[in-house]
Amino acid sequence: MKLAWFRADMPQSTGLLDDTGALIAQLRSTHDIELFTSANAHDFVWKHARAPYDLSVYELDDTPAHAFIWPYVLHYAGVLQLRTLTLHDSRAAALIHAQRTQDYVAEFAFNHGPWPRRPPAVPPAYPGDWPMLRLPLLASRVVVVSYPSAAAALQRAYPEARVRVAATGVQDGRQVPEEARGTSVTFGAIPADRLDMVRRAMARARQAGAAAELVTDASPERLLQDADVIVSMPWPPLGEPRTQAVAAMASGKPVIVLETAATADWPALDPQTWRPRGLLSAAPIAVSIDPRDEEHSLVLAIRRLSTDATLRAQLSEAARDWWRTHATPEHAANDWERLLGEAALLPPPTCPTDWPGHLTADGTERAREILSEFGVTVDFL
Repeated sequence: MKLAWFRADMPQSTGLLDDTGALIAQLRSTHDIELFTSANAHDFVWKHARAPYDLSVYELDDTPAHAFIWPYVLHYAGVLQLRTLTLHDSRAAALIHAQRTQDYVAEFAFNHGPWPRRPPAVPPAYPGDWPMLRLPLLASRVVVVSYPSAAAALQRAYPEARVRVAATGVQDGRQVPEEARGTSVTFGAIPADRLDMVRRAMARARQAGAAAELVTDASPERLLQDADVIVSMPWPPLGEPRTQAVAAMASGKPVIVLETAATADWPALDPQTWRPRGLLSAAPIAVSIDPRDEEHSLVLAIRRLSTDATLRAQLSEAARDWWRTHATPEHAANDWERLLGEAALLPPPTCPTDWPGHLTADGTERAREILSEFGVTVDFL
Protein backbone atom coordinates (compact mmCIF):
# COMPACT_ATOMS: atom_id res chain seq x y z
CA MET A 1 0.00 0.00 0.00
CA LYS A 2 1.22 3.51 -0.83
CA LEU A 3 0.89 5.66 2.29
CA ALA A 4 1.28 9.38 2.97
CA TRP A 5 2.27 9.75 6.63
CA PHE A 6 1.95 13.18 8.27
CA ARG A 7 3.87 13.93 11.48
CA ALA A 8 5.52 16.85 13.25
CA ASP A 9 9.08 15.78 12.48
CA MET A 10 11.11 13.11 10.78
CA PRO A 11 11.49 9.82 12.66
CA GLN A 12 14.52 9.21 14.82
CA SER A 13 16.05 5.96 13.63
CA THR A 14 17.37 5.10 17.09
CA GLY A 15 14.93 7.12 19.21
CA LEU A 16 13.53 4.99 22.02
CA LEU A 17 10.84 7.60 22.69
CA ASP A 18 9.67 7.85 19.07
CA ASP A 19 7.17 5.00 19.04
CA THR A 20 5.73 5.85 15.61
CA GLY A 21 9.25 6.14 14.20
CA ALA A 22 9.79 2.51 15.16
CA LEU A 23 6.34 1.65 13.77
CA ILE A 24 7.03 3.32 10.42
CA ALA A 25 10.34 1.48 10.10
CA GLN A 26 8.52 -1.80 10.70
CA LEU A 27 5.67 -1.05 8.26
CA ARG A 28 8.08 -0.08 5.50
CA SER A 29 8.83 -3.76 4.96
CA THR A 30 5.34 -4.15 3.43
CA HIS A 31 4.27 -0.59 2.49
CA ASP A 32 5.62 2.33 0.47
CA ILE A 33 5.54 5.19 2.99
CA GLU A 34 6.29 8.83 2.18
CA LEU A 35 6.66 11.17 5.15
CA PHE A 36 5.26 14.70 5.22
CA THR A 37 6.22 17.34 7.77
CA SER A 38 5.59 21.10 7.74
CA ALA A 39 8.67 21.44 5.52
CA ASN A 40 7.22 19.47 2.60
CA ALA A 41 3.49 19.08 3.27
CA HIS A 42 2.66 21.51 0.44
CA ASP A 43 3.95 18.85 -1.98
CA PHE A 44 1.27 16.37 -0.95
CA VAL A 45 -1.56 17.89 -3.01
CA TRP A 46 0.19 17.79 -6.39
CA LYS A 47 1.81 14.44 -5.68
CA HIS A 48 -1.55 12.97 -4.71
CA ALA A 49 -3.12 14.42 -7.89
CA ARG A 50 -0.44 12.86 -10.10
CA ALA A 51 -0.18 9.46 -8.39
CA PRO A 52 -2.78 9.05 -5.66
CA TYR A 53 -1.83 7.57 -2.32
CA ASP A 54 -3.88 4.63 -1.16
CA LEU A 55 -4.26 6.14 2.29
CA SER A 56 -3.07 9.01 4.46
CA VAL A 57 -2.08 8.64 8.11
CA TYR A 58 -2.08 11.65 10.43
CA GLU A 59 -0.31 11.83 13.80
CA LEU A 60 -2.19 14.60 15.60
CA ASP A 61 -1.27 16.12 18.94
CA ASP A 62 -2.20 19.37 20.69
CA THR A 63 0.99 21.28 19.88
CA PRO A 64 1.90 24.10 17.48
CA ALA A 65 4.14 21.68 15.58
CA HIS A 66 1.09 19.59 14.63
CA ALA A 67 -1.19 22.48 13.60
CA PHE A 68 -0.21 22.24 9.91
CA ILE A 69 -1.77 18.75 9.72
CA TRP A 70 -5.36 19.92 10.29
CA PRO A 71 -6.24 20.96 6.70
CA TYR A 72 -5.12 17.58 5.38
CA VAL A 73 -7.07 15.67 8.04
CA LEU A 74 -10.23 17.58 7.14
CA HIS A 75 -9.93 17.33 3.34
CA TYR A 76 -8.23 13.98 2.68
CA ALA A 77 -9.98 11.40 4.85
CA GLY A 78 -7.53 8.89 6.26
CA VAL A 79 -6.37 7.26 9.47
CA LEU A 80 -6.10 9.60 12.44
CA GLN A 81 -3.58 8.58 15.09
CA LEU A 82 -4.84 10.56 18.05
CA ARG A 83 -2.01 11.20 20.50
CA THR A 84 -4.13 13.16 22.97
CA LEU A 85 -7.79 13.49 23.91
CA THR A 86 -7.82 17.27 23.57
CA LEU A 87 -6.89 19.29 20.48
CA HIS A 88 -8.35 22.69 21.32
CA ASP A 89 -5.23 24.71 22.07
CA SER A 90 -3.30 24.21 18.86
CA ARG A 91 -6.34 24.50 16.58
CA ALA A 92 -7.70 27.59 18.32
CA ALA A 93 -4.30 29.29 18.36
CA ALA A 94 -3.72 28.59 14.67
CA LEU A 95 -7.12 29.97 13.59
CA ILE A 96 -6.88 33.04 15.80
CA HIS A 97 -3.31 33.74 14.63
CA ALA A 98 -4.58 33.61 11.04
CA GLN A 99 -7.32 36.13 11.96
CA ARG A 100 -10.00 33.50 11.33
CA THR A 101 -11.98 34.13 14.49
CA GLN A 102 -15.34 33.40 12.85
CA ASP A 103 -14.03 30.06 11.59
CA TYR A 104 -12.88 29.24 15.12
CA VAL A 105 -16.33 30.10 16.47
CA ALA A 106 -17.96 27.90 13.81
CA GLU A 107 -15.69 24.95 14.59
CA PHE A 108 -16.19 25.42 18.32
CA ALA A 109 -19.97 25.36 17.84
CA PHE A 110 -19.73 22.20 15.71
CA ASN A 111 -17.70 20.50 18.42
CA HIS A 112 -19.37 21.82 21.57
CA GLY A 113 -22.67 23.47 20.73
CA PRO A 114 -23.58 27.15 21.12
CA TRP A 115 -20.87 29.62 22.00
CA PRO A 116 -20.70 29.77 25.83
CA ARG A 117 -21.63 32.91 27.74
CA ARG A 118 -18.03 33.14 28.91
CA PRO A 119 -15.73 32.72 25.88
CA PRO A 120 -13.31 29.79 26.22
CA ALA A 121 -9.78 30.69 27.17
CA VAL A 122 -6.87 29.78 24.93
CA PRO A 123 -5.56 27.67 26.50
CA PRO A 124 -8.54 26.57 28.62
CA ALA A 125 -8.48 26.96 32.39
CA TYR A 126 -8.30 23.19 32.65
CA PRO A 127 -6.85 20.99 29.87
CA GLY A 128 -9.63 19.03 28.26
CA ASP A 129 -12.43 21.51 28.96
CA TRP A 130 -13.00 22.01 25.22
CA PRO A 131 -11.39 19.03 23.44
CA MET A 132 -12.42 20.02 19.87
CA LEU A 133 -12.42 16.37 18.79
CA ARG A 134 -15.67 15.91 16.89
CA LEU A 135 -14.40 17.59 13.73
CA PRO A 136 -11.25 15.48 13.12
CA LEU A 137 -12.91 12.27 14.33
CA LEU A 138 -15.85 12.55 11.91
CA ALA A 139 -13.50 13.54 9.08
CA SER A 140 -11.47 10.32 9.44
CA ARG A 141 -12.07 6.81 8.16
CA VAL A 142 -10.56 5.29 11.30
CA VAL A 143 -9.29 6.82 14.55
CA VAL A 144 -6.48 5.09 16.47
CA VAL A 145 -5.67 5.44 20.17
CA SER A 146 -3.22 3.57 22.37
CA TYR A 147 -5.32 1.95 25.09
CA PRO A 148 -8.83 0.47 25.44
CA SER A 149 -10.38 2.86 27.95
CA ALA A 150 -9.56 5.85 25.72
CA ALA A 151 -11.18 4.10 22.78
CA ALA A 152 -14.28 3.26 24.82
CA ALA A 153 -14.64 6.85 26.05
CA LEU A 154 -14.31 8.27 22.54
CA GLN A 155 -16.74 5.75 21.07
CA ARG A 156 -19.36 6.66 23.67
CA ALA A 157 -18.90 10.39 23.07
CA TYR A 158 -18.72 10.13 19.27
CA PRO A 159 -20.73 7.06 18.18
CA GLU A 160 -20.40 8.03 14.49
CA ALA A 161 -16.60 7.63 14.60
CA ARG A 162 -14.73 4.38 14.10
CA VAL A 163 -12.30 4.17 17.03
CA ARG A 164 -9.69 1.43 17.25
CA VAL A 165 -6.80 0.50 19.56
CA ALA A 166 -3.23 -0.18 18.46
CA ALA A 167 -0.33 -1.16 20.69
CA THR A 168 2.42 1.31 21.49
CA GLY A 169 5.63 -0.35 20.34
CA VAL A 170 9.16 0.75 21.23
CA GLN A 171 12.58 -0.60 20.37
CA ASP A 172 14.75 -2.68 22.65
CA GLY A 173 16.58 -0.20 24.84
CA ARG A 174 18.58 -2.44 27.15
CA GLN A 175 22.25 -1.50 27.31
CA VAL A 176 25.21 -3.55 28.47
CA PRO A 177 25.17 -3.21 32.28
CA GLU A 178 27.76 -0.83 33.66
CA GLU A 179 29.74 -1.26 36.82
CA ALA A 180 28.14 0.17 39.96
CA ARG A 181 28.49 3.96 40.03
CA GLY A 182 28.21 4.36 43.78
CA THR A 183 26.04 3.55 46.76
CA SER A 184 23.05 5.71 45.74
CA VAL A 185 20.24 4.53 43.51
CA THR A 186 19.55 7.09 40.77
CA PHE A 187 16.03 8.11 39.73
CA GLY A 188 15.25 9.85 36.43
CA ALA A 189 11.95 11.63 35.70
CA ILE A 190 10.52 11.34 32.16
CA PRO A 191 8.81 13.58 31.16
CA ALA A 192 10.42 16.36 33.17
CA ASP A 193 7.32 18.57 33.50
CA ARG A 194 6.62 17.81 37.19
CA LEU A 195 10.07 18.03 38.69
CA ASP A 196 9.01 20.20 41.66
CA MET A 197 6.81 17.43 43.04
CA VAL A 198 9.42 14.74 42.34
CA ARG A 199 12.13 16.85 44.01
CA ARG A 200 9.99 17.27 47.12
CA ALA A 201 9.36 13.54 47.31
CA MET A 202 13.06 12.82 46.82
CA ALA A 203 14.02 15.28 49.56
CA ARG A 204 11.57 13.69 51.98
CA ALA A 205 12.81 10.20 51.13
CA ARG A 206 16.43 11.24 51.68
CA GLN A 207 15.52 12.84 55.01
CA ALA A 208 14.09 9.45 55.99
CA GLY A 209 17.43 7.82 55.16
CA ALA A 210 17.00 6.70 51.55
CA ALA A 211 20.28 6.43 49.64
CA ALA A 212 18.78 7.90 46.48
CA GLU A 213 19.41 10.79 44.13
CA LEU A 214 17.45 12.46 41.36
CA VAL A 215 19.21 13.02 38.04
CA THR A 216 17.83 16.00 36.07
CA ASP A 217 20.69 17.25 33.89
CA ALA A 218 20.41 14.63 31.15
CA SER A 219 18.30 13.99 28.06
CA PRO A 220 15.43 11.47 28.30
CA GLU A 221 17.43 9.03 26.17
CA ARG A 222 20.40 9.34 28.51
CA LEU A 223 18.20 8.85 31.57
CA LEU A 224 16.81 5.65 30.08
CA GLN A 225 20.38 4.40 29.82
CA ASP A 226 21.89 5.69 33.07
CA ALA A 227 19.16 5.93 35.72
CA ASP A 228 18.41 2.94 37.93
CA VAL A 229 14.68 3.74 38.22
CA ILE A 230 12.43 5.80 35.91
CA VAL A 231 9.63 8.00 37.26
CA SER A 232 6.98 8.60 34.58
CA MET A 233 4.02 10.51 36.03
CA PRO A 234 2.65 13.05 33.51
CA TRP A 235 -0.44 14.96 34.65
CA PRO A 236 -3.17 15.51 33.72
CA PRO A 237 -3.72 12.28 31.76
CA LEU A 238 -5.11 13.29 28.37
CA GLY A 239 -5.00 10.05 26.43
CA GLU A 240 -1.38 10.24 25.33
CA PRO A 241 0.50 6.96 24.76
CA ARG A 242 2.59 5.84 27.74
CA THR A 243 5.68 5.76 25.54
CA GLN A 244 8.13 6.89 28.24
CA ALA A 245 7.07 4.17 30.68
CA VAL A 246 7.10 1.48 28.00
CA ALA A 247 10.56 2.63 26.86
CA ALA A 248 11.76 2.29 30.45
CA MET A 249 10.48 -1.29 30.50
CA ALA A 250 12.19 -2.01 27.19
CA SER A 251 15.38 -0.62 28.73
CA GLY A 252 15.12 -2.99 31.68
CA LYS A 253 14.41 -0.29 34.26
CA PRO A 254 11.91 -0.38 37.13
CA VAL A 255 9.28 2.28 36.51
CA ILE A 256 6.98 4.32 38.75
CA VAL A 257 3.72 5.45 37.09
CA LEU A 258 0.40 6.98 38.06
CA GLU A 259 -2.59 4.70 38.49
CA THR A 260 -4.76 6.05 35.66
CA ALA A 261 -6.91 4.68 32.88
CA ALA A 262 -3.81 4.35 30.70
CA THR A 263 -2.09 2.02 33.16
CA ALA A 264 -5.12 0.33 34.74
CA ASP A 265 -4.52 -2.94 32.88
CA TRP A 266 -0.83 -3.13 33.87
CA PRO A 267 -0.03 -5.50 36.75
CA ALA A 268 1.43 -3.15 39.34
CA LEU A 269 2.39 -2.81 43.01
CA ASP A 270 0.69 -0.40 45.40
CA PRO A 271 3.43 1.34 47.44
CA GLN A 272 1.00 1.80 50.34
CA THR A 273 0.86 -1.97 50.93
CA TRP A 274 3.42 -3.40 48.46
CA ARG A 275 0.71 -5.77 47.29
CA PRO A 276 -0.43 -6.16 43.68
CA ARG A 277 -3.29 -3.91 42.66
CA GLY A 278 -6.56 -5.47 41.54
CA LEU A 279 -7.04 -9.08 40.60
CA LEU A 280 -4.34 -9.41 37.93
CA SER A 281 -2.26 -12.53 38.48
CA ALA A 282 0.72 -11.58 36.31
CA ALA A 283 3.99 -10.49 37.88
CA PRO A 284 3.99 -6.73 38.63
CA ILE A 285 5.76 -4.65 35.98
CA ALA A 286 5.60 -1.25 37.71
CA VAL A 287 4.87 0.61 40.93
CA SER A 288 1.68 2.63 40.44
CA ILE A 289 0.90 5.76 42.45
CA ASP A 290 -2.58 6.87 43.46
CA PRO A 291 -2.94 10.46 42.12
CA ARG A 292 -4.81 11.42 45.31
CA ASP A 293 -1.70 10.70 47.38
CA GLU A 294 1.03 11.06 44.81
CA GLU A 295 3.80 12.80 46.75
CA HIS A 296 3.54 10.64 49.86
CA SER A 297 3.23 7.46 47.80
CA LEU A 298 6.21 8.49 45.69
CA VAL A 299 8.24 8.92 48.89
CA LEU A 300 7.32 5.36 49.88
CA ALA A 301 8.27 4.05 46.44
CA ILE A 302 11.64 5.84 46.46
CA ARG A 303 12.48 4.56 49.94
CA ARG A 304 11.68 0.93 49.07
CA LEU A 305 13.25 0.85 45.62
CA SER A 306 16.42 2.57 46.82
CA THR A 307 17.07 -0.20 49.36
CA ASP A 308 15.57 -3.33 47.78
CA ALA A 309 17.80 -4.45 44.91
CA THR A 310 15.89 -7.73 44.64
CA LEU A 311 12.60 -5.92 44.03
CA ARG A 312 14.23 -3.66 41.45
CA ALA A 313 15.52 -6.71 39.59
CA GLN A 314 12.13 -8.45 39.73
CA LEU A 315 10.31 -5.41 38.37
CA SER A 316 12.92 -4.97 35.68
CA GLU A 317 12.69 -8.53 34.38
CA ALA A 318 8.90 -8.68 34.60
CA ALA A 319 8.64 -5.39 32.71
CA ARG A 320 11.02 -6.65 30.02
CA ASP A 321 8.92 -9.81 29.63
CA TRP A 322 5.74 -7.71 29.36
CA TRP A 323 7.36 -5.47 26.72
CA ARG A 324 8.46 -8.51 24.68
CA THR A 325 4.92 -9.88 24.84
CA HIS A 326 2.89 -6.71 24.24
CA ALA A 327 4.83 -3.62 23.20
CA THR A 328 7.49 -4.22 20.56
CA PRO A 329 7.36 -2.48 17.16
CA GLU A 330 6.23 -5.82 15.71
CA HIS A 331 3.16 -5.82 17.96
CA ALA A 332 2.30 -2.28 16.91
CA ALA A 333 2.81 -3.12 13.23
CA ASN A 334 0.51 -6.14 13.45
CA ASP A 335 -2.27 -3.96 14.84
CA TRP A 336 -1.66 -1.31 12.20
CA GLU A 337 -1.70 -3.80 9.34
CA ARG A 338 -5.23 -4.72 10.36
CA LEU A 339 -6.29 -1.08 10.78
CA LEU A 340 -4.83 0.03 7.46
CA GLY A 341 -6.55 -2.84 5.67
CA GLU A 342 -9.88 -1.86 7.22
CA ALA A 343 -9.47 1.84 6.44
CA ALA A 344 -8.47 1.24 2.82
CA LEU A 345 -11.79 -0.49 2.16
CA LEU A 346 -13.92 2.24 3.70
CA PRO A 347 -15.36 5.16 1.70
CA PRO A 348 -14.61 8.70 2.86
CA PRO A 349 -17.04 9.67 5.63
CA THR A 350 -20.06 11.79 4.76
CA CYS A 351 -20.11 15.26 6.28
CA PRO A 352 -23.02 15.82 8.68
CA THR A 353 -25.52 18.55 7.94
CA ASP A 354 -24.01 20.92 10.50
CA TRP A 355 -20.50 20.68 9.04
CA PRO A 356 -18.82 24.14 9.20
CA GLY A 357 -19.31 25.91 5.88
CA HIS A 358 -15.76 27.24 5.59
CA LEU A 359 -14.42 23.68 5.40
CA THR A 360 -16.22 23.00 2.13
CA ALA A 361 -15.62 26.41 0.57
CA ASP A 362 -13.65 26.23 -2.69
CA GLY A 363 -12.54 29.87 -2.91
CA THR A 364 -14.98 30.93 -5.61
CA GLU A 365 -17.78 32.12 -3.32
CA ARG A 366 -17.06 35.85 -3.68
CA ALA A 367 -16.74 35.59 -7.47
CA ARG A 368 -20.06 33.74 -7.70
CA GLU A 369 -21.71 36.36 -5.50
CA ILE A 370 -20.54 39.23 -7.73
CA LEU A 371 -21.49 37.46 -10.96
CA SER A 372 -24.93 36.58 -9.63
CA GLU A 373 -25.69 40.28 -9.22
CA PHE A 374 -25.45 40.52 -13.01
CA GLY A 375 -27.28 37.27 -13.63
CA VAL A 376 -24.12 35.67 -15.02
CA THR A 377 -22.76 32.16 -14.45
CA VAL A 378 -19.68 30.50 -15.95
CA ASP A 379 -18.85 26.83 -16.26
CA PHE A 380 -15.36 26.96 -14.79
CA LEU A 381 -16.75 28.25 -11.46
